Amino acid sequence: MLDYRGIEALYTVQELQSFEAAAKKLHITQSAISQRIKALETFYGEPVLVRTLPYRPTSLGKQLIGHYKRLSVLEEELQEQIGGEKGTPHISIAINRDSLETWFLEVMDEADIFKHITIEIIADDQERTIDYLKNGLVSACLSTYEKEIVGGKVHFLGNMEYVLAASPEFVKKYFSEGTPKQCLRNAPAIKFDQNDKLHERYLEKHFHMKGEELSFHVIPSVAGFKKFAVLGYGYALIPRIDIVQELKQKKLVQLYPDKVWNIPLYWHYWAVETKSYRKFNADIIDLAITKLRR
Repeated sequence: MLDYRGIEALYTVQELQSFEAAAKKLHITQSAISQRIKALETFYGEPVLVRTLPYRPTSLGKQLIGHYKRLSVLEEELQEQIGGEKGTPHISIAINRDSLETWFLEVMDEADIFKHITIEIIADDQERTIDYLKNGLVSACLSTYEKEIVGGKVHFLGNMEYVLAASPEFVKKYFSEGTPKQCLRNAPAIKFDQNDKLHERYLEKHFHMKGEELSFHVIPSVAGFKKFAVLGYGYALIPRIDIVQELKQKKLVQLYPDKVWNIPLYWHYWAVETKSYRKFNADIIDLAITKLRR
């Protein structure tokens, strides 16, 4: 039998990043929190939590937390069936930053789907978000992974189109002479962070270039990333949905319009049928499709 009090303590410490705050939330002593987590580790014979800030669950800890979060969703479903007292549903999602700060913001403006829930959003690369769902750390995720995971469902939302863009002044300075390869190699590029390989993949596919041939600005902000391009500091691969106005107003120019990069996006969620969870996923899917396929 699983020690759910221990798993609850583990999850709460990981969520709040504090043993003291976890103790207050669960209305027990800080010592009791430590004892419950220690009991889990004694039972399994290995650590479940890395005890240095930021607190992180181990591989085993992730499995236990994942089970606990899935169980919480099932408990909500049972409460609905038996008509018991219900709290505010908590839904956590993992989503890539470009989506979060473009079409997802529009969804937040236009919909009331967040009014009757509490939401937790984790931002990460679209190729890594699926791991959060597999490990049970979120209730749903946006991912490039197209296959259903065990116990889950998946729905194709549409493609996010990325275009290579730069300011008119930048284009005049760096792209007036020479072959495309020479221009792309000599001009400074922009990428989000050191884990962002999208730009390199684009150039390798369309121009057979390697990432080490380029010089990059690194700007870990979606808004700052676009502004850096608008101000003429570099050229960048940017979601078209994010620069519609800048292209219309000639603040940015699309380079090589016949060469774009499409990222297919899929919504993954658990195959459970609680009313609030089902409505949340259905609304997200419908609204996302209208944004991504317009």
